[in-house]
Amino acid sequence: MNLMVCMRGEPDELSFLTEVAELEAGIELQSYGMIGVQSARDWETRFAQHKAICNQFQGPIAVHGPFIGMEYVHIDHLIRDVVLCRLDMTFDVAVKLKAGRVVLHSGYEAEIDLFKLQDEWLKRSVEFWQREIRRWADAGIEIVLENDIHTSPDVLIQLVNQVDCPSLGLCMDIGHQHLFSKLDAPEWVRRMDHRLLHVHLHDNDGASDSHWSIGRGTIDFEPFYAAIKQHVPGVTIALETEDKMEVKIGDLRRLATHFASTRHRAAGHTNTKVTNSSLLE
Repeated sequence: MNLMVCMRGEPDELSFLTEVAELEAGIELQSYGMIGVQSARDWETRFAQHKAICNQFQGPIAVHGPFIGMEYVHIDHLIRDVVLCRLDMTFDVAVKLKAGRVVLHSGYEAEIDLFKLQDEWLKRSVEFWQREIRRWADAGIEIVLENDIHTSPDVLIQLVNQVDCPSLGLCMDIGHQHLFSKLDAPEWVRRMDHRLLHVHLHDNDGASDSHWSIGRGTIDFEPFYAAIKQHVPGVTIALETEDKMEVKIGDLRRLATHFASTRHRAAGHTNTKVTNSSLLE
């Protein structure tokens, strides 16, 4: 069991790096998707802030890539060209930050269901990732594909199974699952099984993607935690709450306590090919 805390790279986060390290947690660097993509200057500023964190932190690093409009197999070739350009930029950032993992959304949008393009989307996505994953694997970087509007994990499972590369896995966002799926969170974990490498943990009320602190919303975490311990004890849980860093660190400490025995048992047994030690700079 590995823990991470999500950070945007703001200067006031730097003072908490020691506490993150003391908890033997890593950092998932975010905000390219909502801030970095708005201009070339915003992208470079975000990268510089993330580089400042990496210069002071020796633990595991993950990066969350852009997600709005990132449809890798979009039917329009001009849109695909732009998306691939942004993906190239994300690859460059991940390599420079020495990230061991990059979180990306799958590019599955509502139109896929509306126009009954599920089979075509899966076919084209498999072909895309069979080509694309090679450079990430060669760079020692895992890609984990995150659910967003998915009502079940099945299409993502099929995608990962058919690509059949250990450098491509899944990220389960429990907040998104709570919003869009009638299947409960433990069932998602059971179905994803060993393909589940990364979890985004936050809370909401089932009505909006609020990214609240744990316990503030209506998500039932205990059965979810039990499923994690049973099926994927080596998974990485990234705390993705939108709150002050003091609150985030408090949540992180409680997670470290809750999963203490699992983290110790899983220290030499992880369901990923990239271990904590290999992610160290």
